[in-house]
Amino acid sequence: MKMSESPFKGDILKGKVALITGGGSGIGFEISAQFGIHGASVAIMGRRRQVLDFGVSELRSKGIQAIGLEGDVRKREDAARVVETTVKHFGKLDILVNGAAGNFLASPENLSPNGFRTVIEIDSVGTFTMCHEALKYLKAMPEKGLSTGGFVLNISANLHYTASWYQIHVSAAKAAVDSITRSLALEWGTDYNIRVNGIAPGPIEGTPGFQKLAPEEMKSKAKEYMPLYRTGERWDIAMAALYLASDAGKYINGCTMIVDGGFWLSRPRYIPKEDVKELSRVVEKKSRMVGLPSSKL
Repeated sequence: MKMSESPFKGDILKGKVALITGGGSGIGFEISAQFGIHGASVAIMGRRRQVLDFGVSELRSKGIQAIGLEGDVRKREDAARVVETTVKHFGKLDILVNGAAGNFLASPENLSPNGFRTVIEIDSVGTFTMCHEALKYLKAMPEKGLSTGGFVLNISANLHYTASWYQIHVSAAKAAVDSITRSLALEWGTDYNIRVNGIAPGPIEGTPGFQKLAPEEMKSKAKEYMPLYRTGERWDIAMAALYLASDAGKYINGCTMIVDGGFWLSRPRYIPKEDVKELSRVVEKKSRMVGLPSSKL
């Protein structure tokens, strides 16, 4: 199967309406495109009109019903307006994807509190604000015959599962996003039958973040100790999003899926494999000489 070919049926999101923040570029755009290709109508939200217009044009060229809505996720009035406009245009809202994010490299001592606060406000506060304003349309409403609620997908990161250099602000913000995902999955899953999940992407080629967060030589070196020896593609994240948003993931709630090829587990191989074998033989030999139990290596 080619990487560009979806493993899912083309109508798995037929009739759904999705709102994607940060949907005009990078991972957000690929999720928007794949949701649309698989049957959904799509509204993309962002701060730059030029990016939105280009994104909508590209989506419509694929036969997708799409609109672009300008707004800042940090502002409650913008969030409310975008949600309301989406519902007014398409008639409902089934899926909210929180993909808007801020990122840049900075050591803690050179990062201003304002820079730290800005990333927290975009990633964490923005995620909650969009969820808060979308709730009334996403929740199950038995009085209207809607026994099943909508779906929320929060785009996180793998930075905070260990620690990452020069990313203290983003690590803190995404840790909060993961916590928001779990809390809403518990409370809104119980009260309103809304599923809330997340995706934590690793290094993804073809995204603004991938281009600006590391020099080319570092990207090549990192691949040497990544478990799958490659960086990801936007397609990889979009396929995970499709799985979680469709009926295939209907019993998954409160989960943040790490989609990074195992990169978050990786460390440089400090000792070559052949040297490890030799060291094991030395330890075995010494154990036998002093009468210690054999390690059976």
